[in-house]
Amino acid sequence: MSAPTIPAASVIVVDIGTVDPHDRHSMAFGTFAKLAPGQALELVSDHNPEPLLEEFVAELPDEFWWRGEKGPLDLWHVLIGKSETALD
Repeated sequence: MSAPTIPAASVIVVDIGTVDPHDRHSMAFGTFAKLAPGQALELVSDHNPEPLLEEFVAELPDEFWWRGEKGPLDLWHVLIGKSETALD
């Protein structure tokens, strides 16, 4: 699913680089669960979040979209949006 344009006010930014590595995925899933359909979560990470994407695909297929890239200072910025058709 392609990523729609999301108004900045609908994006929650979470820097998971400041969170204990054992808690990062649960924090991402917990924050995502609180989103309304059409909202997005921006994760800032100090490493490639590919394993988190794999977990989202396994647990929430068709309920999210994902757009990520490596930014300045070797930080990853990943936008994870809740699909408009996601179940609450």
